[in-house]
Amino acid sequence: MFKAVFFPTSQNATIWLNALYMLVLLLAGVIDPVVVFFAYFIETMIIGVFNALKIYYTIRLGNKNGDNEMGKGLILFFLFHYGFFIAVQSVFGFLIFTFGEDALFKEAFNLIDNYTAVLQLDGMWYVLVGILVSNAYQFLVEFIGKDKYLLFTPGEVMMKPYVRIFIQQFVVIIIGFFAVLINMGLIAALLLIGFRLIIDLILSSIKKDSKSLDYFAKKLVSEKMTLEEMKQQLLAFTE
Repeated sequence: MFKAVFFPTSQNATIWLNALYMLVLLLAGVIDPVVVFFAYFIETMIIGVFNALKIYYTIRLGNKNGDNEMGKGLILFFLFHYGFFIAVQSVFGFLIFTFGEDALFKEAFNLIDNYTAVLQLDGMWYVLVGILVSNAYQFLVEFIGKDKYLLFTPGEVMMKPYVRIFIQQFVVIIIGFFAVLINMGLIAALLLIGFRLIIDLILSSIKKDSKSLDYFAKKLVSEKMTLEEMKQQLLAFTE
């Protein structure tokens, strides 16, 4: 089971490469630890944009889409709801860095000004290039190239990013808080990269007919649903 989840394969190659790329930039001094922290917040937005595209292609090309007009409304609803979700998390993220004489931000609620400042951090654009390439690959090769828009409804696609993003941002905020509190930025950044890698590898391993899918489905199944229904729910959140 451990090997099936964590060993490098063609399936999780982009995840490993993205983590190693971030690690090299950090250890080489190209980016500061704070860049790692906020890069994951910006990635949340990028994931949302690509997920909106996934909803669109599922509506346009999918064979389980149902009402197309209702499906199109999901895109607007998703962008609004997901955007609000990001805004709330961003406030918590910026709040961490408003303390002390060397605070990066003056006001946690000034999202536009704060994100403008974040984009100007040294090395941020190097990181964003890696994130964009990784997510574009997942969208074009894994989702479009493998016809995954045929496997899910637009509503199921809409819900895909929430589990991953909730877990990721919770970890980022907690580690970021302790990084500022005990002034251990480099160690915190390394922990973030490591935790993010573990989360992505676990989610990536849950594929149709995989050992991971069977394992987690059996652990999570309840009396209210069958094992196959649990598998479909897991696939809807992780494929």
